[in-house]
Amino acid sequence: MDLSTIDWHGKVASMTFFAGCNFRCPYCQNASLIPSESGREVDTGDIFRRIERNANMIDAVGFSGGEPCLQVEALRDLARRARSIGLKVFLNTNGSVSSAVARLLGEGLLDYVALDIKAPLRPESYGEVTGITHMTDDVTRNVKATLDECIETKVAFEARTTIVPNLIDQEEQIEELARDIAGVQLYVLQQFSPEGNLLDQSFKNLAPPNREKLIRLAKAAAQCGVGEVRIRTRDRGEEKITP
Repeated sequence: MDLSTIDWHGKVASMTFFAGCNFRCPYCQNASLIPSESGREVDTGDIFRRIERNANMIDAVGFSGGEPCLQVEALRDLARRARSIGLKVFLNTNGSVSSAVARLLGEGLLDYVALDIKAPLRPESYGEVTGITHMTDDVTRNVKATLDECIETKVAFEARTTIVPNLIDQEEQIEELARDIAGVQLYVLQQFSPEGNLLDQSFKNLAPPNREKLIRLAKAAAQCGVGEVRIRTRDRGEEKITP
């Protein structure tokens, strides 16, 4: 559990990280959390008591991973407990478990959703970026369903894409992706970082895309049906980009 000021812009959140992920993104910085057996089993009551002790210092609780929606019952329990003491709830998800997100939204348990859109919503593109061979269109349909659910329920949310050299960093890729998510009011392009426990260690040799490239990609996205576009860089944080 960590305190964070960057996961939900403008909020101080207590972050809980769930073990287990159904993707294998080679640039993942939390690679140690990908195997479901990588974590340790903890009672949600114990987690909540730690959150409660920090309640006077935080605005929200956030759930990330791994993919937290793979453990939806624990996620629901913690979200309800956080709400009971007046905290807001933030979810970071890859969107592939659309039924879980729909359930949480339907029960009014989420205040903000950060939805990672990895690539254009085609199985071949998604499979390449997420490290999943023989990707089926069930996955991309579920991601789109999660996106549509966020739009329809009017929950505050952002769609975001990590720009990774030689993987997802071309204007035509971002333009296609932006058209796939047309109607999104906030789209964020975030800078790949070679630091951390990367799943594919060869990615540590890649330089992060520079700010100028992110700006070019953001302007391309802004022409393709999304609303506000921002970039996130390590040096400058979050910046709104005008077309």
